[in-house]
Amino acid sequence: MTTRRLTPFDRVLSELEHALRTSTGGGVRAAARPNPAAKLSQSEALDDTQRQEAARLMRVNHAGEIAAQALYQGQAFMARDAKVRDAMAKSSEEEVDHLAWCEQRIQELDGSVSKLDPL
Repeated sequence: MTTRRLTPFDRVLSELEHALRTSTGGGVRAAARPNPAAKLSQSEALDDTQRQEAARLMRVNHAGEIAAQALYQGQAFMARDAKVRDAMAKSSEEEVDHLAWCEQRIQELDGSVSKLDPL
């Protein structure tokens, strides 16, 4: 199978699309790997205060995962070495799982992601 070589303009458009999907949650994000926390059971239920605090902390974690996406994508885009570019692209793909897991936990806690994510 041949790999299509993208023009610089195609690459810019592709990166913009990826950035928009990441920052706005475009489409349903699905993890390629199972959530490692799925095996864990809550030994005790959280009270409202604990649940709200956990949701706030997960919102910060989620924002960090979006920032990580931008870092990996930017490094992959600018990398001259194909091995570095591939490694950064792979890391970015793994971050999609982290985003999905964060969003799942935020939903479980009845929280919401940051409204500033698109920025």
